[in-house]
Amino acid sequence: MEDYRLIDEKEIYNSFKKVIRPTDTTIVLYSGIWSFINKINFKKNIGKKILDIVENLVTPKRTLIIPSFSSDTFLRENKFDLKLSLDNKNGIISKEALKRNYYYRTPQPLHSYLVTGKKIKEIKNLSLKTSWGKTSILEWMKKNNSRICVLGIPWNKGCSYLHRFEEKFEVPWRYFKTFEGKMYNNKKFIGYCREIKFSSPSKINLNYDYKPLINIMRKSNIFLKGNANFLLESTKTKSIDLISNNFFKKSSKWKIIKNRSQVKQWIIKFKKSEINKTY
Repeated sequence: MEDYRLIDEKEIYNSFKKVIRPTDTTIVLYSGIWSFINKINFKKNIGKKILDIVENLVTPKRTLIIPSFSSDTFLRENKFDLKLSLDNKNGIISKEALKRNYYYRTPQPLHSYLVTGKKIKEIKNLSLKTSWGKTSILEWMKKNNSRICVLGIPWNKGCSYLHRFEEKFEVPWRYFKTFEGKMYNNKKFIGYCREIKFSSPSKINLNYDYKPLINIMRKSNIFLKGNANFLLESTKTKSIDLISNNFFKKSSKWKIIKNRSQVKQWIIKFKKSEINKTY
C-alpha cells in the first residue's frame, strides 16, 4: 500500500543516514526528484535543501560526486561550458550543485561529474579520457569502492555506472567514437575538450531493460534502503561489479536489450558504415 504522508527535511535526512554508512568515503548520487516531488512538504528551493542535507552528511571529511551530463547540449552546440552546459535530464540537484563554486567539474563534454569534499584534488589529477572505461571517473569510483545512491529514480533507469560493463565486455551494439569540441568557462574560451565514448547506434534506439541484472542484485540483498515513502537506495561499487561481471561473462548480456532483433540487424547491415563516419 502506497504511503501518502508528506515528506519533510527530517525524513530525507534520516533516510540518507540509513543508506550511507559511517565508513563510506565516497558517495555518488544519481537522482530524479520528479518521482516524489508532489509528496514533499517544502515547495521552495527543493534542490537546494536536499543538496544541503546530503552535503551535511557527507562533506568535508568524505567525497560527494554528482552527475552533470551534457551530451545532448554538446552534440547540438559542439561546445562545452563548465559553468553553463547541463542537460535537463540531470535534475534539480545537479543544477543546484553546478551553482556552487566549491564543486569541481570534470572536463568531459558528454559525461562530466561534479565533485566536492576530501578527494577533490585526487580527482582533479586524473587523466580522464573515456566515458566509462579504464580512464574514466567510473573506474576511479570502482577502485575506491564508492557508495552509489539512487534517489527517486530506479537503478535500471538512472544509474549510468552500469554502462561500464558494456564497455568492459565490449558488447556488439556499441562502438568507440571520439567527440571533440571547444571548451568554455562561463562563456570564456579556455581550450578544447575530448571524450572517447563506447557509443550507441545513431540509426536506432537501444531499448534497454536492466531489470534482469537488477533482479539478481535484489536477490543478493546488496541494497540499503531508506524510508518507504520515497525511493532511496544504495550499494557499493564492489557489490555491483561482482554481480555485473558474472552476468556479462555468462553471455546473458543480450537480456538487457528488448529490441534484440532490430539491434542485431543494425550490427549486420549498418554498424561498419556508422563506425567509418567521422563525427
